[in-house]
Amino acid sequence: CCAGFYAIFHLQLNIIAELLSFGDRQFYRDWWNATTVEYFWKSWNLPVHQWMVAHVYIPMVRNRIAGKQMASLTCFTLSAVFHEIIVSIPFRNFKMLAFGGMMAQVLLIEMTRPLKGKQVGNVIFWLSIILGQPLIVLLYFRDHMKGMSGPWTEADSQFYTKLLGL
Repeated sequence: CCAGFYAIFHLQLNIIAELLSFGDRQFYRDWWNATTVEYFWKSWNLPVHQWMVAHVYIPMVRNRIAGKQMASLTCFTLSAVFHEIIVSIPFRNFKMLAFGGMMAQVLLIEMTRPLKGKQVGNVIFWLSIILGQPLIVLLYFRDHMKGMSGPWTEADSQFYTKLLGL
């Protein structure tokens, strides 16, 4: 996990930046110290965050297409779509789990906002990262290994209802 992060977000990006003479080498800030989920998303992948702010958020607010909250939600929805594509294509499985996991982050942002600067906010952030993302990838992998690829089916509904205890 840590070696993969270091290899991709530090070594690989810096090598590419060096080859392309890219001057700004800040790809992430101290996201591991996040006491709110909002801070994590603003400091985790700075090139993507800055692109979304410059090309989606600011134009929507400046052109009065949407207010700040709706522009933020639009950015998150767009990011959730791309996360779903990135996860579902390799597994040949389009279940909207990655999309749902990303959109659940919007609720966590609101829940952790009052905890800014408090250790409990950092604990909630780490629990969501440690439990949420791996669980979603494991569910995709499980479906892929069982041959349950394709769109959502009744078998999916039964499995996830049982899993969630509903």
